[in-house]
Amino acid sequence: MKKNVLGRTGLEVTELSLGTLILGKIQANLSIEDGAKPVSRAMELGINFIDTAASYGSQPHVREGLKGFLGEVLISTKSHGRTPQAVQKDFETSLKELGRDYIDVYQLHLVNNAKEMEERRDVVNFLLELKQQKRIRAIGASVHRVEGAKAVAAEKNIDILFPVLNSHGLGIIDGTIEEMTAVCRQAKERGMGIMAMKPLGGGHLRKSPKEPFDFLRKLGFVDTICVGMKTPPEVDMNVLTIEGRPVPQEILTRIETTQRKLKIYDRCRGCGSCVEECAQGALSLDLTKADPPKGKKGQAVVDDHLCILCGYCAEACPELALRVI
Repeated sequence: MKKNVLGRTGLEVTELSLGTLILGKIQANLSIEDGAKPVSRAMELGINFIDTAASYGSQPHVREGLKGFLGEVLISTKSHGRTPQAVQKDFETSLKELGRDYIDVYQLHLVNNAKEMEERRDVVNFLLELKQQKRIRAIGASVHRVEGAKAVAAEKNIDILFPVLNSHGLGIIDGTIEEMTAVCRQAKERGMGIMAMKPLGGGHLRKSPKEPFDFLRKLGFVDTICVGMKTPPEVDMNVLTIEGRPVPQEILTRIETTQRKLKIYDRCRGCGSCVEECAQGALSLDLTKADPPKGKKGQAVVDDHLCILCGYCAEACPELALRVI
């Protein structure tokens, strides 16, 4: 598989990388054994770059999937931490769960704007210390907003920008795909590596991945396209597609064709935490379903057309009443 150098980091990553949000507790919630299978298959087919995060719950799946693999593998993980102490805790947990002595790419998880970037200045300085100690090899930041991308692109100490990028602009909260690509081009010109997040629009574009992949390739600045894959057949399909080879019908028939969706269970108490967390505006509260004697203020409901299946609302729910299935 084709490899690209990830900006100024010197790290050579495959054009297709494996996203693991889908494996963990806020999405498919696979067992470690089942979640390890797409990881192992990705390595067999030549993918050398895996993205995970402290909050995904998928780091143990990655470790299990890499057992016995002797080839090169690069790992990116992330922390939502706002203080060096919080990030250090996440970092040490990642090392333990992944079974590694260092992390290739350590990222600030979701930077929304310049103010947030400045609030995490001490975190960046802490990551620079880890980089000097060779405990991490590069520093990155993931973004869902154009304003967040601009803030990250202006940072001389951040090596990698990890934005939402897809042909329809699905998941970009505050702007258009044209605005996001313009920022990414500027970041690339400054020497940053570019990882593309949600290339299939959270699953909305997954029926025909060739077109979304081609769109990103033609931009000319994307180093790796990070796709969430939860089964070996999905890995097979995406690898064959990106390599320009036909996908056999037997693989297509093994891939789940049911549209993924956000499931909201009746145990929802209507607290509104998920509504506040959803930057897409896809969630609201149905107050007609309130049941005060049972402590229920209403029921969360989702607009499937706006939902990009990121699962962050599930992470915010104190009742564990939401899950992407």
